[in-house]
Amino acid sequence: MSQKRKKETVLAIFAHADDELGCAGTMANHVDAGDDVILAFLTKGENITSLDGNLKDKVEERKTHTDKIQDLLGVRVKFLDFKDSNIEYNVENGYIVAELIKEIKPTIIISWSKFETMGGGHPDHRNTSDLVRDAISYARYKREGSKFEPHREMMSYYTYVNPLEISNHQIEAVDVSHQVEKIQSFINIYKAAYGSFPVEDFKFNSMKYFAQRSGATHVEVFKIIQRRKIARKLLT
Repeated sequence: MSQKRKKETVLAIFAHADDELGCAGTMANHVDAGDDVILAFLTKGENITSLDGNLKDKVEERKTHTDKIQDLLGVRVKFLDFKDSNIEYNVENGYIVAELIKEIKPTIIISWSKFETMGGGHPDHRNTSDLVRDAISYARYKREGSKFEPHREMMSYYTYVNPLEISNHQIEAVDVSHQVEKIQSFINIYKAAYGSFPVEDFKFNSMKYFAQRSGATHVEVFKIIQRRKIARKLLT
């Protein structure tokens, strides 16, 4: 008799709305499997240059986008209060992210890798990568003034893979072949935010490229920083 699969709590955490492009299909997989998926953004994305309007207009449009993403994928969206293009890597900010981890108590975390190239290497992205890494440790501590108890359970931790950079980390490929329509809808929602970046070609070519040796037609790939067990169609 097969053992019933334990429900996962997935925290996908990034700097800005639309950064979650690399794990859209994977999040949809987890929602379909009955997992709780929280999509968190450190900033409200107010400094985006591809959208028109003042800062308030941009924040409202970004919120409209994420409301649609929430409905499309079945995730829960949360915003922290860091300033866009001004995320600083320091201990205090690490503890702020740790509070979110302690609140949610994820079993799986997905975030940015520390890309050195432009684009993925936006300073907010790199600092988010560092803050999340440190926050996983800080979440284990009991800290005066914290609203939440420490979260000391073993978590799996995955980050994006930059195909232009060589990594010594093991790579996990997640089959998202059956999520292609949702991924296309995801791109359509964010199209204005991506501006002139050829996001559709980038996303679908990446999924097909990494799928070549997997037996699937489309995959999303992640560096394994830490994990509890072997993954297949879902991160574990």
